[in-house]
Amino acid sequence: MTTLLAAAAAEWLKIRKAAIFPISIAAMCLLPGVCGLFLAISLSPGSVGGLLAQKAQAMGAPDWAGYFGMLNEMISVGGVVIFGFLTSWAFGREYSDQTAKDLLALPMPRSIIVVAKYLALAAWGLLLTLIAVVFAVAIGLIINPPGFSLASLGLGSAAFVTSALLTLALITPVSFVASAGKGYLAPLGFIILTVLIGQIAEVLGVGGYFPWDLPAIYSGVASDAITLAGLVLFVALVAAGVGATLAWWRYADQK
Repeated sequence: MTTLLAAAAAEWLKIRKAAIFPISIAAMCLLPGVCGLFLAISLSPGSVGGLLAQKAQAMGAPDWAGYFGMLNEMISVGGVVIFGFLTSWAFGREYSDQTAKDLLALPMPRSIIVVAKYLALAAWGLLLTLIAVVFAVAIGLIINPPGFSLASLGLGSAAFVTSALLTLALITPVSFVASAGKGYLAPLGFIILTVLIGQIAEVLGVGGYFPWDLPAIYSGVASDAITLAGLVLFVALVAAGVGATLAWWRYADQK
């Protein structure tokens, strides 16, 4: 346990000192920022015209419930990209910076390295989620749309956090692709592919069976229903991503 905590602390230090850390905070705050912009435009539709006004009005009712609905839609799609990119960086950089061989030479089980990265990524994702929630609430209080209550605020925030955590769990396949691809390019292509397939699955009405659609379905953004088979596939995918990543780091360089 001491070795794992030390490795996780080292991974967190890498994250905190990296240039991508403040960029990730800015990217996560961009989601509520865009939602706040659309909310403000919806409350004053005459302030702007054209496509922007039409898009803002199509995002939902200009109240707190509609605002959190927009936030959930943003995190269910944007979170896949943001969390996936961070995972690509955490695992892929070891190959791009040629430090993977140094990690593999450390006197510790290789599984410790992978688990430490997961712990650091989980802490990173949770921190970004909490920052986004606080920023979103602050924007909402400034704009002051109708329908405010402590109950709606609590339910909306809880739904956002839950959607973000469900999205965060989907980083495990990305970690394997980044490890097997030995860099950034393969996992980034994988992330784009999952987003595209998720949209197609929703259109075809089978989003309930596609794990990457589960956060959107939970938050009420997607019209499909969560199915038992979909939940099983979600858990199986997350577990398979962990297992495949552990196996890659353990056996890939063995002859």
